[in-house]
Amino acid sequence: MREATQYERRAALPPHAWKGRGLRAACMMNLIDESLEWRSVLDALRNVYVDKARATLGTKGVVAFTDGACIKNPGGPAGWSAILLAADDVTGSDAHEDAEPIECFGYIPESPTTTNNRAEITAVLAVLCIAPPAFSLKIYSDSEYTIKVAQGTYQMKANADLWALYRMLLNRRKVPPVFEWVRGHAGHDLNERADELAGLGAWNGDRDAYRKWQESSALEAHNALPSAELSALRQQVQKLKTFFDSLDLQSSRVSPQERQFIGDMYRRLQKNHFSPTPKQRNWVKGLVVKYKV
Repeated sequence: MREATQYERRAALPPHAWKGRGLRAACMMNLIDESLEWRSVLDALRNVYVDKARATLGTKGVVAFTDGACIKNPGGPAGWSAILLAADDVTGSDAHEDAEPIECFGYIPESPTTTNNRAEITAVLAVLCIAPPAFSLKIYSDSEYTIKVAQGTYQMKANADLWALYRMLLNRRKVPPVFEWVRGHAGHDLNERADELAGLGAWNGDRDAYRKWQESSALEAHNALPSAELSALRQQVQKLKTFFDSLDLQSSRVSPQERQFIGDMYRRLQKNHFSPTPKQRNWVKGLVVKYKV
């Protein structure tokens, strides 16, 4: 039988053994070929401590939102983000106004191996390092790839090093995490915040550079709708919202994601300066056809 690695010996320690220690220490691995992604997690966890995480996240479970970004895919640089909240502070997938999240993001330097998918996986690794292993964990991600590989629906054909880390961190948990997909860039506040932090991570925390990049590449900055089209879109969203509101919340006719998307779009379209992206407009058009409103 092989001897346990330094990481595996540490991972087997009971939770109280980490009292007062940084999460970076708890998640350290003795790897010769340590990936840039894993280094970024360890760097980001330098100032996150177990005691603070437990005090913030409580004992009723944790809800997390993750995202990854790559400025040039593949090739990087890239960034990832993780937002964790106590389950008591979340209803559905929305945080309460007084919720206190733990926000964490990291920078992955430019490399031939850097990709969006690797950044997305890295965000999940960070969550597994921060969330207390004894309690339930739900992770929202807009990466279908990450969720389906983590759940075993897709076979792992790439990024074997990061998925090996995922399995090792998974073994520390009493209950495996539950994943739920959330549509990206669809107006969900926590997903949008995770997207922002991942972008900031890709620019290594340089907010000015991130803002310039965001303004130059943001679809909303280049795709303002003519007033007539915007008015028509508002009417379509209003009709969809009225139809959805007429149905029982437990009705299977409308998915929770569709209901949430239209609710978010309805609120955002009340703002004078909001210009929906092509993806958002296409989704609205698809729902109009689907529900014949």
